[in-house]
Amino acid sequence: MMRLSVLLTLSLALIAAADDVVQPYRLMAGDLLRIEVFGFPEMRVEGRIPEAGTMPYPLLGTLPSPVGQTSGEVSTQVARLLADGYIRDPKVTVSVVDYAQRSAYVLGAVNRPGPVRLDPLRPMDALQAIGECGGFLDDADRDAMQLLRPDAGGPDHRQVLPLGAAAKGQAVVGLMHGDVILVPRSDRVYVLGQVEKPGALALPARETLTVSKAVSLAGGFGRFAREGKVQLVRPGAPPIVVDVPAVLEGRKGAEDPTLRAGDTVFVPESRF
Repeated sequence: MMRLSVLLTLSLALIAAADDVVQPYRLMAGDLLRIEVFGFPEMRVEGRIPEAGTMPYPLLGTLPSPVGQTSGEVSTQVARLLADGYIRDPKVTVSVVDYAQRSAYVLGAVNRPGPVRLDPLRPMDALQAIGECGGFLDDADRDAMQLLRPDAGGPDHRQVLPLGAAAKGQAVVGLMHGDVILVPRSDRVYVLGQVEKPGALALPARETLTVSKAVSLAGGFGRFAREGKVQLVRPGAPPIVVDVPAVLEGRKGAEDPTLRAGDTVFVPESRF
């Protein structure tokens, strides 16, 4: 019995230790990289990682985008490319000289809504970000909290993650660059993205508020809005796509959903 107890204690300690392992840092656009090749000072290059595309580099012409890779993975890749007909057994070092600025946003029922600076080497979770913004207001609907996260599918796509458990301290949700935490109020909806006046709208007491009306109250579409792909994000439900021009033109089958407290209308940016 004692042996079993010791094994159980050891197992729990190993699990706790595993949770504390620091994940390797992955590069993002805007990071300033230094690439050096031992014994070849002319191959030393410093440059910011571009938003998209490749990086220029001597002999090779360009390097594949390092976004999402670790420094070690990039050094291995550069060494392999240089060894292919250029330098015999190159020793390549890749280091981050300066980190790109990273931010998440906390909107809604907190004391100081706005951006929160993220440290690439010290992860921040959703509750910590809310603390940075002065904490919850008294009328915050914590159960309906959610997080909008940029998706690899492009500007039209957002992951919607519920944060109700995180608000109660029952889960930890780490933040990434570009995340938006929405803390709804009991009588508010939110209009975000490509509108002239993004922010919160009070629900009217004696009339319904629809997606198209909410966009109008937020000043109308911005210059680069994708008007036919407006998303209604509702806690606990998948996003609903609304074709606002079709609604305004009265096209058959075009729906203009009525909003509820805690809803978010997101207007994506057009790529063109």
